[in-house]
Amino acid sequence: MDDLMKKRNILIGTIFLGIVGIGAITMHTLLYFMPSTPLEGCDQLVLVLAKTHKSSEAVLQTFSREGNSWRFTFSCAVVIGKNGLAWGRGLHNDRDQQDGDPVKREGDGSSPQGAFELLHAYGYPIPSAVRIRFPYTQVTPDIICCDDTGSQYYNRIIDIVRERLDPYNLPSHEKMLREDDLYKYTVLVGHNTWRPEKEAGSCIFLHVWRGADSYTAGCTAMEEEHILGLLSWLDQGGNPVLIQLTRKNYLRLKEEWDLPDVTI
Repeated sequence: MDDLMKKRNILIGTIFLGIVGIGAITMHTLLYFMPSTPLEGCDQLVLVLAKTHKSSEAVLQTFSREGNSWRFTFSCAVVIGKNGLAWGRGLHNDRDQQDGDPVKREGDGSSPQGAFELLHAYGYPIPSAVRIRFPYTQVTPDIICCDDTGSQYYNRIIDIVRERLDPYNLPSHEKMLREDDLYKYTVLVGHNTWRPEKEAGSCIFLHVWRGADSYTAGCTAMEEEHILGLLSWLDQGGNPVLIQLTRKNYLRLKEEWDLPDVTI
């Protein structure tokens, strides 16, 4: 992807962040520009580190910016894609990748590696029941995330009623209101959201895990109490960014991306 297509969000015109037709959703105003580093303008960092690109287990740590340094806030275990990490499309540049590193594709079972904005939270409870300072939408049976590479709604969260779609003839999708609790609380990760590239991967979230010995199809998952803690910490004004890297790539990009010192 051309570097000029890598964009960072700040205030200027109004659009939906890859989200179509959900009236309750917060509208975001955006100006797109190329940040000098993925963390430019970011005051909240969610850092996920895995041992190798094939690992399905990782550690999540959060940091708040204080002046020119990062202050650690909390940490927890997470599970990632069954097939580990593969470079996604976000705030980083193609030059940040190394030759031979896997690149994320639709259905590859990998979580995206790189730097990504955290865009919006969703959940089953009503908003007043969730302690949060971040844009949040209560999901209904009509809200889906489209993973159909041939659809105009690819990698978008849509309300099928508002979009007047036939519920018996929908594109391939994930239900945001599931029969289990995996999506009880989710945070949308800004992977492949700016001008989505077909087959580059879709519907990437932080969400509740099945257990410590599980894995995901490409998301990053954790215990419910930990995602609740994350939701209570996230602040839209802090421009939170998720960075997911292997240990090797963390060490290689640490200084260039101004990442905090961590023991790995």
